[in-house]
Amino acid sequence: MSSRLEKELEVVDHLPPPPPLTFKNVTRIIGPSAIVLGVAIGSGEWLIGPANAVLYGAGIMWIATVSILLQTLLNAELVRYTKYTGEPIFNGMLRLWPGPRFWGPFLIVLSVLERAWPAWAFASATALAAAFLGRIPGAGDEVTVIITGLLLALLIVVIVSYGGVIERTLEIVQWTFVFLIIGFLIFLNVLLTPAKVALDVAAGFFKFGYLPSGATVVLLAALAGYAGAGGLNNTTISNYYRDKGFGIGSLVGAIPSLIRGKKITVSPKGKIFKITSENLDAWRKWRLLTWIDIVGIFTTGAFIGMYLCVALAVALIPPGTQIGGWGVAAYQGNTLAARLGFAGWVIALLTGFWILFSTQLGSTDMITRTLTDLLWSFSDRVRKWAGGEIKKLYYTVLTFITIWIFFAFALTYIFKIQPFIWILLVANISNIVLGIVAIATAYMNRKWLPKEIRAPLWSTIVLILGALFFWFFFAAAMILNQFFGIKF
Repeated sequence: MSSRLEKELEVVDHLPPPPPLTFKNVTRIIGPSAIVLGVAIGSGEWLIGPANAVLYGAGIMWIATVSILLQTLLNAELVRYTKYTGEPIFNGMLRLWPGPRFWGPFLIVLSVLERAWPAWAFASATALAAAFLGRIPGAGDEVTVIITGLLLALLIVVIVSYGGVIERTLEIVQWTFVFLIIGFLIFLNVLLTPAKVALDVAAGFFKFGYLPSGATVVLLAALAGYAGAGGLNNTTISNYYRDKGFGIGSLVGAIPSLIRGKKITVSPKGKIFKITSENLDAWRKWRLLTWIDIVGIFTTGAFIGMYLCVALAVALIPPGTQIGGWGVAAYQGNTLAARLGFAGWVIALLTGFWILFSTQLGSTDMITRTLTDLLWSFSDRVRKWAGGEIKKLYYTVLTFITIWIFFAFALTYIFKIQPFIWILLVANISNIVLGIVAIATAYMNRKWLPKEIRAPLWSTIVLILGALFFWFFFAAAMILNQFFGIKF
């Protein structure tokens, strides 16, 4: 057993086993990946993937393939740590050199920069504004879009305040969104995507190494960062696994909601279990459930969502079109209206709205949850102020996020920042987060976990290579392109 964790965490005799692996129990237990998927099918699949494919051809989608597969492995390794310790991955990173006084503020700043902006609320507002206006919003409609985005962001604050345990509330909402979104996309593709386009797009996911000449690196890097989930979207799965009670997480606690939420004690530090044959048997069962949850929901859903969005865009939008502007969520509305009449217009707006609204919903909880867990673990003073009740801290942080939303609203209004520009920026920042978290997770799982449940060497190597993949695209976008004008 790892001496570092054994010294700092409480050691318990038994790892609580999952219930019998029946179909009914499996469907009841899995679900954290549905929250992550609900966010993943937002800006990456509905906006960034199609924007790349329409501009540069479907051959660029190999970047999405690599990114989704790397994030699949990263998610599995993130929750390996959580199932053993009951701690979210960022809490574990506080133990890394040079210590919590560095990692605490650093992770808080990085999280705010990558996830606190209500970019997806503003993007989804473009679809709602299109419904009000009866047309795709233009440059003169920015005020309508921005105010609508602000109201949507505040509505989401209300949603995450309701329920019993927040993880369960989001799980129910995101399951609903995912089924509706995938259903709409399948219907539209069957109706409107020619077989040749469908096959060409599918082949594009396997054209590894293809980089179009003269491509905008920022857009390609955004595809690497936001295909699948991206950045904080991935790391927060470890928080949801804790709250869902996977592995040792059932002994640590969960964050309750403001309305109807009971008082639940959450330990600032996790627990670990003794390595026995009985516990290892329970561990293997939890591991199987993990793969069912991550691969069965996140990986499969991310590929399906990306494929359906890209195929539909390639089928409907003329090649070389630059997707963006103040009507970004409704960019397929006019085409669908020409094909299907008013029904096509309504379907396009509903699909764009729900996809991006669900992304903002998950993002709002993710940033609030991450900051809450970091502060809860990092500061004795904060825990004392909260009276040992993490709900008080969560909703205090959410209050500051609400204030931040008004700040972002003012910034967007003053500088007329288009929603798609916000999304490209945070997608590129997510490449930094993915690389840092991949390296940290690889180290912690190899260094601190007992050999019986330690990550295999091949997994560590792939995580390191994945970090280099994400950092390459960030460097290409932010350094080579921005400062030297270099394009692929």
